[in-house]
Amino acid sequence: MTWHNQIDLEHCDDSSTHGASSHSPMTPGLTNTYDAELREKAGMHTPPPPPECMGLEGEYDTFGLVHRLAETLDQQPDLAAIDTVTLTQHGSAICLSGSVEDSAVLDRIVDIANHLDGTREVDVSQVSVA
Repeated sequence: MTWHNQIDLEHCDDSSTHGASSHSPMTPGLTNTYDAELREKAGMHTPPPPPECMGLEGEYDTFGLVHRLAETLDQQPDLAAIDTVTLTQHGSAICLSGSVEDSAVLDRIVDIANHLDGTREVDVSQVSVA
């Protein structure tokens, strides 16, 4: 199973919930860093999508942030096999639900999510640590 199979699109929405606020298309995520290569691809579109709506190739994707998170998590050998966490996106917020066996795993997922261009919040209130 891949992380892409763990995206719950039925519960994703493009509103600014969970304290996330709307921001300019050039505002980076929580770490104040940009994904320069993806921004360059996104800049080829008119108008360029905001960071939370940049797809895997810079195209407009309403839930691009959660798709990019799933892609990044699939590339992590120590996280690729986790199938007990569900991902959703609400505007520029990533929400995780489910369970993990170790808080270090959750911390690693949150750190990765925080480093994605466009992330404004990572909500882990629905994740239990066994």
